[in-house]
Amino acid sequence: MPEWIFPWMHLASRILFSLFLVVFGLMHLVSPRIAEYFGTKEIPGPRVVAWAMGVMVLVGAVFVAIGYYRFIGAGLIFLALFPAGWALHPFWKETDPAVRLTEMAQFFKVLALAGAALFVAFYSNTVWPLSLGG
Repeated sequence: MPEWIFPWMHLASRILFSLFLVVFGLMHLVSPRIAEYFGTKEIPGPRVVAWAMGVMVLVGAVFVAIGYYRFIGAGLIFLALFPAGWALHPFWKETDPAVRLTEMAQFFKVLALAGAALFVAFYSNTVWPLSLGG
């Protein structure tokens, strides 16, 4: 594979990872349904938690996408998502098989994104091509 493609692959992977998270973060900031859902899961202060989670994910995603303060950005994403998976999608508590399957899928999606954020954090101290550094 030609060497010139690797920096562009790095940039594309950061943008693709961050794009989903930017939309996810914005939804938490503007949609009242997110806070309502948090309330159904007995999350204390659901509006504040939804807003804080949205800000953390949004800021983290932008930092990762542009490669600026990427360890902090990845850390914000991880700190928002990892506890959310456990608190919002406890599939092991569900008795209805369809609901259990849906919650399991959501749980592992959130866990995978949190794991990807850890992976980004691990490589944050290396040189990132086509980034702002920091």
